[in-house]
Amino acid sequence: MADSADHAHEVGLRSKRAGAQALVFSARSAVAASFVFLVAVWAARPWVGGDTPFVLDGSNAFLDCLSAHDFVGCRHSGQLDYWGLTSPIGDWPLLQHLPDLITIGILGDSHPDRTRVLALLSVAGVVASVILARVVLSRTGHGAWFWGFMFVVLSGPILAYGRTTAGEMLAAGLLVCLVAATLLRAPPPLVALAALAACLTKETAYPFVAALGILGLVLARRRTGSPIRAHLVWGAAGMAVAIVLASLFNIVRFGSVLNTNYLEPELHTPGIARKLEYVVALLVSPSGGMLVFWPAATVLLLAACLLPLVRRRGLDRRPALVLIAVILGLSVGFASWWTPFGWSGYGPRLALPWVLPLVLLGIVAYGEPLGELARRLLAPSWRLLLVFGAVLVLTVPHIGQMWRPKATAGFFEDKKPPCDAPWRGGVAEWHSCQHDLLWFRRPMPVYAAEGVQNAGGAATIVAVALGLLGCLVLLREELRTPRR
Repeated sequence: MADSADHAHEVGLRSKRAGAQALVFSARSAVAASFVFLVAVWAARPWVGGDTPFVLDGSNAFLDCLSAHDFVGCRHSGQLDYWGLTSPIGDWPLLQHLPDLITIGILGDSHPDRTRVLALLSVAGVVASVILARVVLSRTGHGAWFWGFMFVVLSGPILAYGRTTAGEMLAAGLLVCLVAATLLRAPPPLVALAALAACLTKETAYPFVAALGILGLVLARRRTGSPIRAHLVWGAAGMAVAIVLASLFNIVRFGSVLNTNYLEPELHTPGIARKLEYVVALLVSPSGGMLVFWPAATVLLLAACLLPLVRRRGLDRRPALVLIAVILGLSVGFASWWTPFGWSGYGPRLALPWVLPLVLLGIVAYGEPLGELARRLLAPSWRLLLVFGAVLVLTVPHIGQMWRPKATAGFFEDKKPPCDAPWRGGVAEWHSCQHDLLWFRRPMPVYAAEGVQNAGGAATIVAVALGLLGCLVLLREELRTPRR
């Protein structure tokens, strides 16, 4: 009898293991298929969005200035034109101009070729971020959290921006490269190259690039015990080269090492109260707040920042304090700009490049306590399904924006009269109008969600739903498995 019972028990265990293996295989297949589907759609259906036409014209104007040997303040007017520019070269960072100039040198001045390259660079930025996250999390002992990272990727505005010519996804990829290079303590020259590329994403990014790079190196030293002085020196040298390049570019277009277009008073938010309002809006506005547009990333980052402050023992608070300082610094910087979200774009466009590198750093710094929370949260299947359903509902607008970007134009056009830029209609009038858009108009995601009313949108919802559910299942199953 005892032998029979033992045999039955052994058969039951084998059956459970086989079922668990089948579940994991199915979930992995679903996540892989979901991501491959998205990459294929992004690559096949590029979208010329954002300020890309101005970037292309700016590259042409820059080449004209070089041809005319006009290297200082070329055609700089010193006054904002109708589009808010003081130079025909524009005020955009080298991140977008460098690949465009390289494309001109290789393929010529065809706009379709140039925009195609910019769109493919957005796809490459997302793919590189995913690959590097896999490598980093596996090598730092947080392999299970790769599925949490993928859950963030599949549930955010990346779905909409992954196929655009705007520079946000390329910037995100370069910032993830910096974080990966420092967390893995890559050879110092690679750290320098990563720091240089990260600084090209935006001229206001320098202090935040330094903070993320130093934090990554400190975490690497804590894990390996190896020195990081050479990496710090090389990283600083890479940043210096990027600053020199940006300064020389500014001399050509503005006659100054500074981007003086950024300094025009009409382009800044007046008053402390209005800035504080925009800081809050960046988090919770129904038409641009990160909690609405990217809840998975927001909750994960909040947990990573607050856990070490709540728990009195066992956790180093310094990484959390750096993350908090970077997030607050970025938020105040965006709130000080005349349009904190980067409108007229989709959602919190300006903040998007920073989310994935911050999430990756938060996981590496506090993966184990975050894993405990996630394990408890997802243990009952009903809670796993509740998280899945809530996040999927908030992801649908991103899918709609992906298939029908023009749908959100109604968000701006339905307001009568529409908001006019502060240098045209007045600073006070603009911010009053933007205040109304932030809080009291029909939310932007409602307009975006209308874009799923086609076969492509429906197929994408299914693909993304399978990927999100697979990520949650894999995260729960791998967090249950003891680490070797």
